[in-house]
Amino acid sequence: MLIPVFRLDTPADLGLKAIAFTLHGLNNRTASAGLQHRLHELRADFDAERCLILQQGFSALRQQVGRRPGALPPSPQALLELYQARGRLPSVSPLIDLASQWSLNSSLSISAHDLKHLRLPVTLGMSRGGERFQMRHNLPPVILPAGEYVYFDGRGQVLSRMESLQSAATAVHGDTRSALLIIQGHAQTDSDELYAVAEGLKADLQEYCCGSLLRPPQAPFARIAVGQ
Repeated sequence: MLIPVFRLDTPADLGLKAIAFTLHGLNNRTASAGLQHRLHELRADFDAERCLILQQGFSALRQQVGRRPGALPPSPQALLELYQARGRLPSVSPLIDLASQWSLNSSLSISAHDLKHLRLPVTLGMSRGGERFQMRHNLPPVILPAGEYVYFDGRGQVLSRMESLQSAATAVHGDTRSALLIIQGHAQTDSDELYAVAEGLKADLQEYCCGSLLRPPQAPFARIAVGQ
């Protein structure tokens, strides 16, 4: 029985678009000289003005679901603000450094989750209210309101709240060996651009994180793109 990696279960008028894939045999501890060179190339390609334009679709999404942008800023916006404050993104780990820089450059949300701590398939659906979200390990879970689009695993565990916050329960660490990567945009995201970012990120992860990607049998990616 084949188990898909990712499913989309949100209202079509939200126009959410996403691609997901799994990464196995990961080495997420050592940053090679090649990785540092690649990050330097990505930083050189960053265009702040283009980044701001591409992020506008996330603000529209906030309005559609009745959430204030300032309360739950999308991750590309948070990365841009961090970049503007520090002049560069902080180094966390090889996988996170690559994913964050690709997210900043593309203005797409990119999340990484430890497969050891979740059950496939992952679904992008709407909260009904009352779901628990583990924002920090040392804090009690947050109880979610109804009407937000969130990522659920096969057990109903909340992995991400919109494209703003990731659960501490499935966070990627240095000892992570297998991960799920999700690249998500909005109604204004060009589907070909979404796919190109996923391809580029996949190639970098293969080259610099010493992993091999296991593709879903039906396609290179679990590709969901509403409103193409």
